[in-house]
Formats: sequence, structure tokens, C-alpha cells
Amino acid sequence: MTEVLWPIAFAVFSWWIGTGLVFIAERMVRDRTQAALSAIAAAGMLSLFGIAQSSGTVQPAAAYLGFASSIGLWGALELSFLTGLVTGPRVAPSPCGSSGLRRFGHAILALLYHELALLAFGILVAVICWHQPNPTAACTYTLLWIMRESAKLNLFLGVRNSAVELLPRRLAHLGSYFGTRKVNLLLPVSILAATVADVGLVRHALSAGATPQQNIGALLLATLLGLAIIEHIVLVLPIRADALWIWATRRNTRPEPPAGGRTSARRRGEPEGVAARSAPAIL
Repeated sequence: MTEVLWPIAFAVFSWWIGTGLVFIAERMVRDRTQAALSAIAAAGMLSLFGIAQSSGTVQPAAAYLGFASSIGLWGALELSFLTGLVTGPRVAPSPCGSSGLRRFGHAILALLYHELALLAFGILVAVICWHQPNPTAACTYTLLWIMRESAKLNLFLGVRNSAVELLPRRLAHLGSYFGTRKVNLLLPVSILAATVADVGLVRHALSAGATPQQNIGALLLATLLGLAIIEHIVLVLPIRADALWIWATRRNTRPEPPAGGRTSARRRGEPEGVAARSAPAIL
């Protein structure tokens, strides 16, 4: 039983603490470009080293190392996004009245550089793990990428709980690209497809023919996918998206007035209501 519980506990802990640390790091390096670059570079290099070390061995511990290293690399990339260092060429809200492909094109431009960075590092991780005996790191990164893209599409199409309040002020314009529906047709399809894949991972993890490293790797991935499914379900529930990370997402309830006097959200080019809800906390 412990052979099953340890990977599950490790995956849950890595997901929970890793997400919280990204929120904390974003607050710590806010408006400190050099500090942000140093933190991202250090986390990225350490994670890539861990991925390279883990990919060449079939020891059970290598599955944990590869999984944690991919989580660390993903966290560094998320930090580059939340700090505004790598976002996209479009920094304005969605134009009033835009819809369909035009709105989708604007949304892509708002995230373009970040999406390209995710793709580039995904290719790098795949190259590192190519023809190596332990693909856990590459599988973890791929799973994170697929489920994150699914979440972005569902937010664009519209869900009840868009968690726009988690956006830092510098990214408040992204809230204007979120749909306003209670649910969209893609969400149940996303959840069903992920659930089917998760069942397959669990079956592989518990199969007698798999090696210990493969068992652990599959359990780690199955747990991570299960957590991603829960995150998708939360998109339609009337609960706070950061309920599990209150300790890491402390925010000021009163937004700071900009230098030179108070300016309305409309005049700053931010969607109304977003600026106040996404105002960052002061350390």
C-alpha cells in the first residue's frame, strides 16, 4: 500500500507547494526585474539539470526527481509570465464588441511569447529525454502543457469561476479575454477525455508487468492529471479558486492609486472591476 500512497502524496505535495511558491515568488520579485530574472534563471537551470540527471536512470528515485524537476521548470515559466517578463505583444484589453476569430486572435497575441516559451522548453525537455530509459520528466511536462492549454481554452470560451482575481495588476487586461458563460461545451469534453486518460494511467501504474520506476512514474502522472481534472471542475463551482493557497495569495483589499493621482480602470485601459480585485498585496 505504501508503494501506492507515497507517489500520490508526493504529487499532491509538489502541486500544492509548487503553486504556492510561484505565488509567493511573484510577490517577492514584483517590480524587481533583475531579481525576477535571477530567480527564474536559477530555478530553470536547476530543473533542467534534474531532468537530465533523472532521464538516464531507471531507479525508482529517478521518477520522483524527473517529476519534481518538470514541476520546477513549469513553475519558473509560470513565474516569467506572472511577473510580466514573458507574455505577448498585445498588452491592451480585448476591444469592445470583438468576438469570434478576431477576439481569439487578440487573445493569442496577448499570450504569444509565453506560449512560444512553453513550446520551446517542451521541445528541449523532449530532446533531453529522447531515447532515455526514464521519460517521466517529459511526460510530466507534456501533461502540464496539455491541461494548461485546455484550461486556457475553457477560460476563453467562458466558465462560471474564471479566477480573474488571481491575475496580478500587470496582467489585469487578460481578464477581458475570459468568457462570461456559466459553462461551455468544451469543458465536459475536456474533463471526460482527461478522466479516460487518467484511468489508463492508473491501470498502467498498477499493472504487474511494469517496473518499479514505471509504476511510480505512472502514479505520479495519474495523480497530477487527477488534480488537473479537479481544477477544471472548479471552473464551474462557486468557490474561491485560491482556497488552497490563501497562505500564498495574500492580497491588498484596497488597490494602490497610481502615481500622479487616482485614475479609473477604464482610463488605464483595464477592464472595470479587474484592477481592484487583482491589486497585489504589499509585503
